[in-house]
Amino acid sequence: MLELENQTIIIISNEVWGDMWYSKHNWANELSKKNKVFFINPPEKWSPSHLFSANIKIANYSDSLLIINYNNRIPFTRNEVIYRVNDFFTTKSILKKINKDNIIFWSFDPYRFSSPQLFKPLRSIFFRVDIFFLKPRELRLIKNVDGVVVTANQLLEGVHAKKELVVSHGISEAEFICETDIEYVEGFILYVGGIDYRMDVKLIEKMLIAFPNEKFLFIGKVHNLDNELFQQLFFQNKFPNLIIHGVEHFKKLKNYIAKSKVCLAPMDLTVPGNAVHHHKSLQYLAMGKPIISPIFNDKINNDEHILVYKNHDEALEILKNINITETTKLKDNRIKFAKQFLYSNLIKKVEAFIN
Repeated sequence: MLELENQTIIIISNEVWGDMWYSKHNWANELSKKNKVFFINPPEKWSPSHLFSANIKIANYSDSLLIINYNNRIPFTRNEVIYRVNDFFTTKSILKKINKDNIIFWSFDPYRFSSPQLFKPLRSIFFRVDIFFLKPRELRLIKNVDGVVVTANQLLEGVHAKKELVVSHGISEAEFICETDIEYVEGFILYVGGIDYRMDVKLIEKMLIAFPNEKFLFIGKVHNLDNELFQQLFFQNKFPNLIIHGVEHFKKLKNYIAKSKVCLAPMDLTVPGNAVHHHKSLQYLAMGKPIISPIFNDKINNDEHILVYKNHDEALEILKNINITETTKLKDNRIKFAKQFLYSNLIKKVEAFIN
């Protein structure tokens, strides 16, 4: 029986370590509580000096969670031979640097290190959390790992792995406890996440117009889109009741959620991949907050604890009545519901899967 405890785990991430945390960052943090975790960032931008060394650098996030930065020895191209040579040299350099045997290979990246056998792992997992178009490198990775884990059934379409496991998104026990106060007055309407092309900007505009006396707080990185309404909302300050806060470290988000009146997931479901799930729903529910959301496909969002809408009028009506419909019992039920998705429970499921 291989336990996910006292192991050395290498996590391959397609997103860098930083203030914005996604599934791979949270899994790394949780696994590091009982294991030694090496989190490998995407490579740095190539330069001619990289020909001579992969320049492996290791930084400590904590004693048990270490962040690895590196560069490709050869310029990254679509040429498969060069790609495999890069992977070979990088793997060899990383293993030499960390000086660890008997590792567990755990990838969130569909396009790098598609030959996990180079690490000589005890077990190898591909954790698929987003819909990608299945390209040769991802298909090779799927073929080469011991099993594929996904966060929704929809993510298994076309995968055909040796073994497959569906789990939900997870949440840490720490997300149920508010730690510090914030500068905003309690009772605002909150959105947390990327502010980009995936959002239903027409619905957001309708909400801002319909509720001019409400404060809407949006926390996240704002991407610059060539869209007139998006520009008016997020760059031209068309609506004074919309506050663009910017990026906050993931671990501080719960303090803002705790002070909110209601949380939004105003996503445009016509965007490919948007209907699978919403990453912040569990954080909202852990604080007992009502979520106004379209109907996503996973079991967290498509549930009685989410205030779902099928169109803009329904969304506006839900927001209009939120002060009337909210009860302490509903809040308590949401918190209870969220606790079944603790990472400690999900880790046990993955542990059973890899055995």
